[in-house]
Amino acid sequence: MMKTAFAIPAFRRLFVALAATMVADSVLMLTFGIWVKSLTGSSGAAGLTLFWVAVPSAVAPALGWVVDQFPRRAFLLAGYPLAAMSLLPLALVHGPDRVWIIYTVACAYGVALVMLPGAVTGLLKLIVPEETLVHANASTSSFREGMRLFGPLGGATLYAAFGMDAVVILVLCAYAVAVVAMLTLRVEGDAVQPPEMHWRMEFVAGLAHVHRDKVLWYPLLGIAGTIFAFGFIESLIYAIADAFGKPPTFVAVIVTVQGVGALAGGLTSGMIITRIGHIPAIVMSLFLFVISLAMMAAAPNILVILAGAIPVGFGLPVLVVSINTLIQVRTPNRLMARVSTTSDALVGIPQIIALAVGAGLVSIVPFRFMLTGMALIMLAIAVLLGLWACRPATHTLIATKLTPEKSPTAPEKSPTAPEKSQITPEKSPTAPEKSQITSEKRVVSTEP
Repeated sequence: MMKTAFAIPAFRRLFVALAATMVADSVLMLTFGIWVKSLTGSSGAAGLTLFWVAVPSAVAPALGWVVDQFPRRAFLLAGYPLAAMSLLPLALVHGPDRVWIIYTVACAYGVALVMLPGAVTGLLKLIVPEETLVHANASTSSFREGMRLFGPLGGATLYAAFGMDAVVILVLCAYAVAVVAMLTLRVEGDAVQPPEMHWRMEFVAGLAHVHRDKVLWYPLLGIAGTIFAFGFIESLIYAIADAFGKPPTFVAVIVTVQGVGALAGGLTSGMIITRIGHIPAIVMSLFLFVISLAMMAAAPNILVILAGAIPVGFGLPVLVVSINTLIQVRTPNRLMARVSTTSDALVGIPQIIALAVGAGLVSIVPFRFMLTGMALIMLAIAVLLGLWACRPATHTLIATKLTPEKSPTAPEKSPTAPEKSQITPEKSPTAPEKSQITSEKRVVSTEP
């Protein structure tokens, strides 16, 4: 239950900071696109705003390595003001000839969107017990997705009434609240751990950990393919509004309706994941995405478009909570930012490609064809991931209990245990049928 997470005082303070930044993000992201659409009249140019937000995810592992060199709380105390200050150049934009400034600011803000969550993920693991992580993630996801009910529509309304300056002022105030909340937070054990490997190995340790743990690797690959398909919709959504005779600001209505489903998904995500498991919950979300895209592709009117936004809204927080909790549970804290940003890169790079391609395709390919293609891609991913999850060997991997604070790339001579022997991967002569993969060692059961 979410109340178990809120019973932790440190989590309550962190939640205030996260809620403030989520308000800022939900108000700002869609308004970027609406602003560019209003300045240029181009759906492709509007979609490119999120392309530039996503660009920093291409170097996310490097940014994660930087985050891991600092205490989590100290990094957030410095990062929140810097993220807010990156918006100040927007005051110089007065016409379509300066859209490049919006793209530059979007890219700088994208750097913050990669680095700050990496620090937050590590901080959550420090202050929330492992058994409560899924509920902590569900509560933050519920708020984030619930903001779709108010944030985009509120940002669009504020922009239409007072201009972009008012939106930026609101975002600056939100980050000020986040800083104050972080100042009240005290965390034990928030210190940089000394490196265990050569700096080159440390640099790629996040990717090595994710690739080695197939319970993270295969779902992340599936999510990456899904985000690639979803990337086209960032430009497509403006074309859909045009096709039904709606202004650019109507996109906020679609996103708000999606927030209805997102709020329900966020509130029930902890229960769903606890009941059916992380991987099945991800597969369920993918099938919901397919339903949404199929409804939109066949929509005869705008009401069906709005109804189609609800299943995808429900599935998004379930997917996010599932993969975030898997990462936190199966990753040592010293690697948390690197693993978090590596997952961002695995998801973000396909998104960058899709955003760039989609911005060009949206003007020449009918939106119904594009939505149908996206639905088929997601259907194939959902089926493949579901089949992998049903394998008995996968059940063994999912049930594996990791040793949380060990590094997967720093092998050491393993001690003996009364009932189990441990073999390091470098010295294991065979691949046993039943094994437990820890974040550093392969634990081979010797029991019958």
